[in-house]
Amino acid sequence: MASYWAVARTISKMEHIVRREIEKMNHGAFLPTVARFCKVDGRDYDKERPLFGGYVFFLTDLDDWAGIPDIHGVYDVLVSTGLDSFGRTIQVPKRVSDAEMARMVISHAAGDHNETMAPRYTKYYRGERPKPPRRSSSRKPRPGKRIRNIHAQ
Repeated sequence: MASYWAVARTISKMEHIVRREIEKMNHGAFLPTVARFCKVDGRDYDKERPLFGGYVFFLTDLDDWAGIPDIHGVYDVLVSTGLDSFGRTIQVPKRVSDAEMARMVISHAAGDHNETMAPRYTKYYRGERPKPPRRSSSRKPRPGKRIRNIHAQ
């Protein structure tokens, strides 16, 4: 029987753990992630988070997915109903199309969803800050408070 990709819903923030456990069961697993790069006070930081929070894709057969819902952190497996060889109704993991999986894998490998943030400086930064851009035109001078008060009366 041919293998195909299916989806498991996970408890929030447990996607990486579920992916590792699925791979231990000799199933292929895929968790697309987004990397966010930023610079704070002159130091580089990067953080990786799942692209689809709460979902892990896994490779399975129709009859070889029984252990997946029992993994700690798996909420459930997206299923659809089908018929077995005897005509009985059974639940099978919902199939993700090969074209969609190929698009996700290529997009993940190319880093299409990665983000680079603008540098930030906090009040505790002691180094040299970059100078803000200069205004193109100067402001019109404003009269002092005394003169404004005289004209207001």
